[in-house]
Amino acid sequence: MIDAFLVADKVALITGGGGGIGQESAIVLAAAGARVLATDIDEQGLQQTRRRAEDQGLAIETCTVDVSDPTAISDVVDDVVAHHGRLDILVNAARIMIMRNALDVTPDELETVFRINVGGTFFSCQAAGRVMKPGSSIVNLTSSIQDRTSPGRITYAISKGGVAQLTRTFALELGPAGVRVNAIAPGWVETGMTDQHWTHADGTIDHDQREKYVAMMTTASPLGVVGTTRDVALSVLQLASDAGAFITGQVVRINGGSFMA
Repeated sequence: MIDAFLVADKVALITGGGGGIGQESAIVLAAAGARVLATDIDEQGLQQTRRRAEDQGLAIETCTVDVSDPTAISDVVDDVVAHHGRLDILVNAARIMIMRNALDVTPDELETVFRINVGGTFFSCQAAGRVMKPGSSIVNLTSSIQDRTSPGRITYAISKGGVAQLTRTFALELGPAGVRVNAIAPGWVETGMTDQHWTHADGTIDHDQREKYVAMMTTASPLGVVGTTRDVALSVLQLASDAGAFITGQVVRINGGSFMA
């Protein structure tokens, strides 16, 4: 039964694999047997991914890719198929957040967020969907912010709502080809992106502010906990593996009960 969660020799492509949930997903999938290519625009982050993998006796390939460029996405998918013969798993974890109140958002900021969060996910799904065989799986990362937003996050919120909807449509259209498409909406998880809440302009950390913020997020969960990137990555594994064979078109909420839909 536990074998259903293994992805031995499956070929996985991860966007946003240089940090946070993308990096952890790459590690978890590799540990479960997948041949993983982690991509990111951040080469230093990819180096960290490789080091973490090596420390655990795992091998992860990395490649610098800008997901805002549809041609670059198509090229890396073609390269994966040329090198490995197929693509079985796609995890779209690349994202950007620009903190700005609605009345202050500029056209360039809105376009940037949508080009990366929505466009990057869309064109990755499109390129993968053209080559994937029956039994393949796509997992997109959206956010609990799609259900309940807060001031300053309007561009991120509406972009993640777009990811949820494109997930459903791709699931509908790729289903006849035997390809499953799902999304995960994590609650608050400490990653490099959340560091902005307690990092000063000069890069120093306000440890008191961090403790207060984490405590606030902890009380939001009936379980009294905050999530980790590992919590989310294990859900990615379920959806990518045969354990999720009857799941498609869903947005799975991993949030410790802080929001219940």
